[in-house]
Amino acid sequence: MKISYLNYFLITILLSSFISGCGKESKNIERPEKILSKRQVIYEKDIYIKLANLWEAYYNEFPSEDAYANWMYASRYAERQDYQSLLKKGLDKYHANPTLLYLTALLKHGARDNLEAVHLLEKAVKLDPSFLDPWFALVVDYMSNGDIEKTDVALRKLLEENAVSDVVMDYNYNVITLLDKNAILITNGDNDTYPGWILTRIVKYRPDVRIVNRSLLNSEWYPMHLVKNEGIPDFITQEELMDLRDEISILLKDGKMKVPAMGPFSDTLIAALINSAKANNRPVYLAATLYSSETIDAFKEKGINLGLVTQIEPADKNFSVQIKSLINNWLNYFRTSGLESWQLKYAKESSAGKWLVTNYGEALHSLMDAIIKYAPEKRINIFRWYQKYLIDLIPADKVDAINSSWCQSKDVKEIGDWCKSKNYLK
Repeated sequence: MKISYLNYFLITILLSSFISGCGKESKNIERPEKILSKRQVIYEKDIYIKLANLWEAYYNEFPSEDAYANWMYASRYAERQDYQSLLKKGLDKYHANPTLLYLTALLKHGARDNLEAVHLLEKAVKLDPSFLDPWFALVVDYMSNGDIEKTDVALRKLLEENAVSDVVMDYNYNVITLLDKNAILITNGDNDTYPGWILTRIVKYRPDVRIVNRSLLNSEWYPMHLVKNEGIPDFITQEELMDLRDEISILLKDGKMKVPAMGPFSDTLIAALINSAKANNRPVYLAATLYSSETIDAFKEKGINLGLVTQIEPADKNFSVQIKSLINNWLNYFRTSGLESWQLKYAKESSAGKWLVTNYGEALHSLMDAIIKYAPEKRINIFRWYQKYLIDLIPADKVDAINSSWCQSKDVKEIGDWCKSKNYLK
């Protein structure tokens, strides 16, 4: 059989490619999972370190701006030391990538001089209107510039685009439902702050309530913003704030103080705010989501535990009346559509929504003695609420402790039978 010159040439190329390929180790690199904001998915730091390494390897094998953006998002949460230099290198190469623009803007997020950050964020949302992460940052940056109108525009955008899941929005609605008139609620992070702002400012549900974010208290502008624009009782003057920041900064520089997990200034300012609110007869609550610290723990110990919140001021109300009112609100006014959503029921354990709803179970666990003592007739109804909405959402490492709290007494047959079937009765 004769072989044409063209066929001979093609066969030669294929054979040479095969031979050269045999001596080269093939790489089997799979695309890692997309990195999402901790508003949606929460991992431990070591997981983010692993994800950052996986995305770096993937980018080196299959370079693209999307791969680089995921690498940088994971590196941010991994707290990688060379993160900022790598981010700058990436933005120089992929200067129109919305994620890299957003991450770069976050380096100045919340600062007083943040015009560059605002420009980057606005550019990011213009390039990709469906990318909602920058809108969260714009809320705070507009707020820091005193632009209340744009702040509300950004919050409305988050509401209209369903940037906050039903379960997270419902949780914040339910927390606010428990608060007295003109309450001040001190919160921790994104999932217990932005939804509260949306509800009180945009939806106009309980507009009398003021949300105070613990993290932002570390900034230069936010404490005075609360006094001037949010109607918080005067808890510090501009001069006192600068003196406090200078004093604490010196202690940190001299090694006489360690930086607290939630920032150097926030807990000191929370104490001042609570004292001022007390003098002005304003009720103050600490969200259950607040991370522990000596200051927060001391206030919670002296306050009134209401499950999802701790009331700090006033602390002399009739506890029996409060518990009955709390259970009534829980059974009759709590929103539960998010708890019944398939998105939550089939979400990963790392879902921020699942992390948040665990607070319902822990709240009931912490209140069980009070419920049995002050509202025993409500116990069967709250137990049925727990069975219907929550029991399947409790993490495996906490479910036995929370479940067994229902079995402290045997006066309700339905609960007793359930406890017996679960082997919680001894």
